[in-house]
Amino acid sequence: MEIEAQVRSIEELENYFFLVPDYQREYVWQPDDQVEQFIIDIDNEYEENPKLQKSYFIGSIIIVKNKGKYDVIDGQQRLTTLVLSLCAFRDLLKPQQLGDKHKEYLKKIEKFLYAFNIATDDTLLRLELQYQESNGYLEKLIKEEVYEEELTPSVKKMMAAHAKLKSHFEGYLKEGLESLMSYVRYFLLKIELVVIKSENLSSALKIFETINQRGAGLNAMDLVKNLLFSEANETDFQKIKEIWKDIINNLQQCKEDGSPLRFLRYFVMARYHKGIVREDEIYKWIITPEGKAATQYESQPLAFAKELQKISKRYAELVLATQLVKDGGAFPYVTNIGFINKYRSRQHLILLLALDTTASNEVIEYLAMQIESFFFFSNSMGIQAKYNESLFAKWALQLRGKKSLEEVKLVIKDYMVPYIANKLPQFKSTFLNLYHGYYNPLYRLRFVLGKLENTARIKAGLPIKGMDSLSRLQIEHILPQTPQDDKLPYEEYVDKDDYDSNVYKLGNVTLLESAINQAVSSFNDLNGNWFERKQKEYTNSHVLLTNLLNHDYSIGKNTAINRLKAELGYSYTSWGKETIQDRQKIMMELAFESWKFNDQRIDKQDI
Repeated sequence: MEIEAQVRSIEELENYFFLVPDYQREYVWQPDDQVEQFIIDIDNEYEENPKLQKSYFIGSIIIVKNKGKYDVIDGQQRLTTLVLSLCAFRDLLKPQQLGDKHKEYLKKIEKFLYAFNIATDDTLLRLELQYQESNGYLEKLIKEEVYEEELTPSVKKMMAAHAKLKSHFEGYLKEGLESLMSYVRYFLLKIELVVIKSENLSSALKIFETINQRGAGLNAMDLVKNLLFSEANETDFQKIKEIWKDIINNLQQCKEDGSPLRFLRYFVMARYHKGIVREDEIYKWIITPEGKAATQYESQPLAFAKELQKISKRYAELVLATQLVKDGGAFPYVTNIGFINKYRSRQHLILLLALDTTASNEVIEYLAMQIESFFFFSNSMGIQAKYNESLFAKWALQLRGKKSLEEVKLVIKDYMVPYIANKLPQFKSTFLNLYHGYYNPLYRLRFVLGKLENTARIKAGLPIKGMDSLSRLQIEHILPQTPQDDKLPYEEYVDKDDYDSNVYKLGNVTLLESAINQAVSSFNDLNGNWFERKQKEYTNSHVLLTNLLNHDYSIGKNTAINRLKAELGYSYTSWGKETIQDRQKIMMELAFESWKFNDQRIDKQDI
């Protein structure tokens, strides 16, 4: 492998004409992130006195010769930002009254930006962006032409970067033209980078891989992309480029393009790896003999890219469903997971991504329903997320390639059901003493109470309530949080701590419309008939489990509602420690009915 590496200043790059190939990543540097850091790093090294000035190494670029020009394999973000900087210098200098010396600096800047080819009667750009998203913006900027094309995400970032750089350099100009010229001199002469020339694309990609493995800007997603290009036939480059663009678009849709390693990590754990893998281990594992054998990217790079593409689409759809937090989504049970396990949760995707690429939405939703039940029991018992991730990584092995309901049901029966069933004593003990604050934030508590409400409504033959409706309800503490005049019935409660321990139990809260909640808030005289007055107001609610808190509440004779009330023993003439505990038992009974596995209660499963 022939490699040539030389240190070059910006001025010395005028001997090169660079191409960023169309399969490379578009410009992604953000003005308030990477561009700002670029400016800070240079400014930190800059000294206005040239006698004291030392060179500043800004990084490296990897290039391959291509018909008199050079394809940029790595370093295109840095190189593009350097060109944007030179355009900013030019734009600031041109309107000024320049002396002869200053005009020479301007010529130097322009010489780096482009050269005129007499033979072809054309302008040659020093940096040409060939990927579609660039949309000719940089060429227009270099040639000082008006840009009137589509503002792609990449163009917007380049525009913002140019504006940021120009604004910063303008600060030197405000101190005087000589101040800016001193900075320009430093920029051209003292900023250095290593130009690594390789004999061919395959060698260049190997260099890129080696540099990144050793920690110089590790990005497993970019490494995998380049790995696929290095293994693919050149005839497939365009296909892989389009596939990769689609992958990034999918991640952009769910706003995870800024953290693509999470997707790649879950993809690998769900479909290939045997256990948990950290982000910094992903690429290292992929290129191990085990990783190569599992993914087969060496012999089938295009097929592997297509799999990434399909799963990235599923990932994006499921992330959006998880964080929907309202009705109307394509995957309502995935949305339920967002409610019960917080809408920023992603662990469940390990299992959902493991299913075959052809698995239907029906199968995905069925698995999501089981995962929702798992999270209810797991979260109620306070099992830490890190243990769940380990479990999911193991269960993913069993779900790989599964695409039918029967196959999924068998995995649930053999793995998820025994795990929860063996913890039933722990669940019952924990749930009967559970405080409602355990389901913070409030949208989680509303979801749990809403799920119990809908189970009761189904049993009573009533239509269920959607989450949009339930989210508008408030949390009512039956035993009030703030008794009138802070007077407590000490015949039942030893002290304030004893009182609070009952107030905040799950059995002491219910869902209630805001208007009714305001009305009952005045019934907090615990020495009077406060509960009887609350009961009357509860019958005005549209929440069945709140209606039933009134022991006189009934509908007709021998109706489903009355039978449900009798079946649950849901009748209270007073309210205190015993009734709160009793209602918590009823809520646990409804929970078993609400969160089932393979349509069976976990306490009735045949293990």
